[in-house]
Amino acid sequence: MPGPIGPEPIGPAIARVRLSTHLRVLRNDRPAAEVARAMHWSLSKLNRIENNKVTIQPVEVEALVHHYGVTDPAEIRRLVDLSLVSRRRMWWRDEHEYLDEDFIGFIAFENDASHIYGYHASLLPWPLQTPDYALAMTSSILRRPIDDPDVRKVVDVRRKRQETLRDRLDGAFPPRISLVLDEAVLLRPVGGEEVMAAQIDHLIEMAARPEVEVVVLPFRLGVHPGLGGTFELLTFSEDEDLDVVFIETPATGFLLTDAADTMTFREIMSDLLATDPEGESLDKALAGAIKALRS
Repeated sequence: MPGPIGPEPIGPAIARVRLSTHLRVLRNDRPAAEVARAMHWSLSKLNRIENNKVTIQPVEVEALVHHYGVTDPAEIRRLVDLSLVSRRRMWWRDEHEYLDEDFIGFIAFENDASHIYGYHASLLPWPLQTPDYALAMTSSILRRPIDDPDVRKVVDVRRKRQETLRDRLDGAFPPRISLVLDEAVLLRPVGGEEVMAAQIDHLIEMAARPEVEVVVLPFRLGVHPGLGGTFELLTFSEDEDLDVVFIETPATGFLLTDAADTMTFREIMSDLLATDPEGESLDKALAGAIKALRS
């Protein structure tokens, strides 16, 4: 069966990274203040563009690269195209009233990731959750009733993330998903026995997909590198120097992109996945969880 034709398309997050990085390379050793004056910009605007804090309009890209001496029409077109993609408005940009900027940024990167990793110690991660499980979990975390508007909004965002991921999994360039769970996640009946039974059925269905890998850390494993806390990690096949980590807390979330920070989480994830060389941990844990539900 023939594979996909052409390069994998990118979304706004990766387009912004590539464009800001390339513009910084083009500036080279030119003083930033001199470039800003020549473009009739503030120095802070140029800094924000180069540090991927704001987007830049296509016409501004053309003017800037001409100032840098770029004359190749194909190269100019490529950079302008990156600007156009980077400014494309996606659904998560409309959630700014409910989500902090770091989380919105993470969702944007998530849409481009070639591999989605996660370690989860207390609850099932969002790619595997049923709507009822998500409602019960969110209600408890926010300490509000299930029908509370804020609970519903958080769950709705999770649903949109799942729909976006499902479309990608069914598309020409499906991402890989590798999730590591503590055994307690499957033994905790979130939402009650009926909700948890349906959740386990859904987990089995998702884990059967060829792109999805689920590893369960049994209690008998004792200490392991994941005990430092839950996190999500994104990697990108076309941008091997870019890893993105998100750490969520009840109060806020933290987005990490610095290689010195993210490498630690890549190493932790590698160690955790290596605990299940035979690929049998999920089946064993599910057998225990099903037995506990029926007892």
